[in-house]
Amino acid sequence: MEEIKWLHFWLSRGQILCKAHAQSYLCKGLVSVQRYWEALEIINSSLKLAHNTLTTDKKEELRSLGAQIAYNIDGPTNGWDCARYIVSQNPYSFAAWNCYYKIMSRLDKHSKFLHEKSIKHEDCIPVNLIKGHHFTMISQHQAAARYYLKAYKLMPENALINLCVGTALINLALGLRLHNKHQCVLQGLAFLYNNLRLSGNSQEALYNLARAYHHVGLITLAVTYYEKVLAIHQKDHPIPKLPNDGSEAMDDLKPGYCDLRREAAYNLHIIYKSSGAMGLARQVLRDHCSL
Repeated sequence: MEEIKWLHFWLSRGQILCKAHAQSYLCKGLVSVQRYWEALEIINSSLKLAHNTLTTDKKEELRSLGAQIAYNIDGPTNGWDCARYIVSQNPYSFAAWNCYYKIMSRLDKHSKFLHEKSIKHEDCIPVNLIKGHHFTMISQHQAAARYYLKAYKLMPENALINLCVGTALINLALGLRLHNKHQCVLQGLAFLYNNLRLSGNSQEALYNLARAYHHVGLITLAVTYYEKVLAIHQKDHPIPKLPNDGSEAMDDLKPGYCDLRREAAYNLHIIYKSSGAMGLARQVLRDHCSL
């Protein structure tokens, strides 16, 4: 509302604002009252119709505002160009790619753009991670592992990247066409142990190892790590938010949202139940999954 008040103030005093400044104030005012679509239409029209008259700084300001609006609304087809421009100007910025991915994950039109960026910027970690995530979502784990390994070569001491490589290799090992499955499992576990080391033996890293052992059928080792998870009480931590995230998601969280003991207990009870230890299965559920 502040921008609209200032716009009315200057106009009421007979001051003449240049068209670019007026558009900027108007768009910011519309955003402040959550009239996103109207603001986005003004931005897109301004960039198209007044492209030759706008200064570089003003174009940057309008595109940044357009990306912010697209970030906040559903179905942001009109914000595609703004988001694409932001990451094109900042190809190695994690923050820019985080915002871009949140916008583009709602659309199906960014595959070609992402492919072009992966060719042009082979040493860009965010691009390789997003490509890996894309292939993981469609269960193409070999392709996912290839892109995750590219990111690993650039940042080998990153816990998240080691986790991504490890899970991709574990999933790949369970495929029907792979011949050296045992070697692939061992490689995947090595990366998960790297993740454990880099995470400081965190509850989450222990749980990921337990899930991996459970997934490949090494039940005894899975039980060991599930029990380690149950022995740790994990305090809740604020979930990282991107610049324009609201507080609604955090308001819906209940205490214990960072604690994985219930998940570990449930999986452990399945193992006990399948082995015939019904008493142990009931005891685990009673101790950790009762309200």
